[in-house]
Formats: sequence, structure tokens, C-alpha cells
Amino acid sequence: MAFVFIDERRADMNDRITGNPHVATIEVPMPEERERLGFARDVTSSGDWTAISDYTPEQLATLSAGMSLNDLSVLIKSAADGGARLNAPLFRAQKKRLLERQCQGLLEFVEPKWKLDTVIGHEAAKQRLRDDAALLARGALDCVPMGYLLCGPVGTGKSFMAVCAAGEIGIPVVMLKNFRSKYVGETEGNLERVLSVLRAMGPVMVIVDEADAALGDRDTEGDSGTSSRVFGMIATQMGDTRYRGRILWMLLTARPDLLPIDIKRQGRAEVHIPLFYPHEDEELRQLFVVMAKKLGTTLSVEDVPPIQQKGQLSGADIEGIVGRAWRRSLLTGATRVTPEALREVIAQFMPSTHGLERELQEVAAMIECTDREFLPPPIIKRMEKLGGRDALTERLTAIKQLVAAL
Repeated sequence: MAFVFIDERRADMNDRITGNPHVATIEVPMPEERERLGFARDVTSSGDWTAISDYTPEQLATLSAGMSLNDLSVLIKSAADGGARLNAPLFRAQKKRLLERQCQGLLEFVEPKWKLDTVIGHEAAKQRLRDDAALLARGALDCVPMGYLLCGPVGTGKSFMAVCAAGEIGIPVVMLKNFRSKYVGETEGNLERVLSVLRAMGPVMVIVDEADAALGDRDTEGDSGTSSRVFGMIATQMGDTRYRGRILWMLLTARPDLLPIDIKRQGRAEVHIPLFYPHEDEELRQLFVVMAKKLGTTLSVEDVPPIQQKGQLSGADIEGIVGRAWRRSLLTGATRVTPEALREVIAQFMPSTHGLERELQEVAAMIECTDREFLPPPIIKRMEKLGGRDALTERLTAIKQLVAAL
């Protein structure tokens, strides 16, 4: 006699059952492409499917990665009964809705609107990401890193760089939302559901913002071991080489020194890319022009005056300066940002005074860098002036003590 317990999440079962040596745990994975193809052919066999869809059953089977057969059935029947032709915009909207519902809001699906050409500066980092995108397109999965770590002070464009990288690679991108719960066992169950969908979706890029806080630590105490179990589940998945090139992890943080070494090591988040505030005149001017376009106005490169605060202005600072100049220009009756208004605002603007915190983030990013080519020349000079990475590590410890004393 055998008893079979069926549940969506293993974490919902009592540990006395799942941990019993006489009980076997069998995971039923999400349907593979072969199974989705057979199902799609069966459901679309009746009627003239080409009259209501731009996709063949073979194309649906490929594009529906990560979806359950029930969701695929809903997608097909909605096209058959709803009267709206199943084209690319409708398919993307329906798949996004069905997958987000399946993940219970734990994943946010993002549609990249830009590629790396939109990013100003960071040429070495962009070239590395473009090269990896080309390798992925060629199917050379063994040469693609398991994940990336984007670090640097706040306001350096880490999130924007990650989304643009996904647009360059041309794969779906999701952002891992807060999956933690106050109820016992639900956090692990939520993560288990998310990871199962990601394994079935591949290739997919997973963006984890504020990674130092989201991923936890193996040694975290005070929550009955939940954080350590969560950390173990994510670290195991990130290190599973069967999913190299299928799940690309993009970890974003301003404090890479707070991330456990287990996550940052080679074989998980392998490529560490530091981002810094712009130091070059041309890069600064281009950022002013891009921010003006973002705000719905225009600004010429020639209208940007010399900037004295090189290396001190974040993207948010520049957007704020352009916004103030645009407001001042509108009040004078102008239809675009005037050079006079921009000069006045720049002359009066005072950057943030959080010098120690910013230096802490910059030094941590310099230490974390895995390729010297990612460091801009002014940062390399500063690094050499301070005595190299060993001296920077000592400086980082000293700044931490100063910040803690404030």
C-alpha cells in the first residue's frame, strides 16, 4: 500500500513527512517544449487555426516556455473564442499576465525598450555584455557567465544597464520581487515556485535589485533559519551549470561588500562590473542631452557649460539639474532649455554631502571589479595613488568604522 500526497509546494508539507527516509519526493516539472507542442497541436487541430493566429503550433510551443498546459490552453481558447487575432502584442500581454498570475506576483516581467547603445559611457562593460550576447546567440553557452554583479554608488545606472543588456541579448527579463512572508514555510514555498518557473522559462535574465538585502546570508540568525534556507536555495540554483546560458543572473547592489562570498564567487555571479559617476566632459554633456530628451525637451551639446563637479554628479543629479533648468526656461517663455538657465542652475547646484557613504560605495566597487578594463582611467589613477587593492581594503574597513560611528 502506498500513499501519494500532492501539493503545489513542497514547503507546505510537514518536515516529519518530507524528511522521512521512507518517503520519496518527486518533483513534477513544468512542461517541456515537446510536451507543449503535442498539447498545442491537439488543441488547435479543430477549426482553421491560421485564420485567428499569427503563430503555428510549433511557434507557440517554443514561445510559451515557462507556461503550464492550463495557461497555454487559456491562451489558445481566448484567441479562438475572443474574436481578437493572436498576434505578437496580444501574445506578449497574455503571456505576461498568465505567468505573473502563476508566480502570484513574485516576478515582474519587464519588456526592454532599449539596447546598450542607449547607455552613455561604460564602454568596456557594454562591449563585454555585447560579446556575451553574441556568444549566446551562437549557442556557445559554455562561454557565457552564470551571472553578473553590477555594483557602484547609487545613481550610476545599474538598473538601466541591466535592462539594456537584456534588450541587447534579446531574451525575456524578470525582476525578482519580495518573496518573503511572515508565515512559517511560505517564504521557501514562494521561492520554490519562482525557481521552478525560471527553470522552465529559459533563456531568461533575472534581475535582483538590492541583492545584498534580497538574497540573505548563510549565517543570518533570528528568523528560525529561513534566511539561511533561502540563501541555500538561491545559491544552489545559481551554481547549477545545467542552466548556464538559460538563466542569467544580474545582481545589483551599491554595497557588494555585504554580499556573501558564496554568491560572488566564480561559477555564480562571475563577472563583476563596477559603475562610477561620469568623469569625462563628453560623457557628462551627452548625459545632459539624454536627460533633456527624457524630460520631453531638447538641449544641444554645445549649450552645456563646463562642469566643475566631475565625478560627483549621478544620473539623478543631472536629471534634477536639467529639470530645474527646464522649469526656469519655461517661466521665461522659452520652448526649450536655454543655455542661460542651464548655466545658472549648474552654478547654484550643490551635490549631496554624503561623502563618506559615497566613498564607501566607490571603494567597495573598485575592490570588487574582476576586470581592470572596466575601470575608467581616473579611477585607475586613484586606485594606484591609494596603493592598490590591499590598501583599498584597509581604506574600506576604516570608512566602515567611521560610518558606523556617525
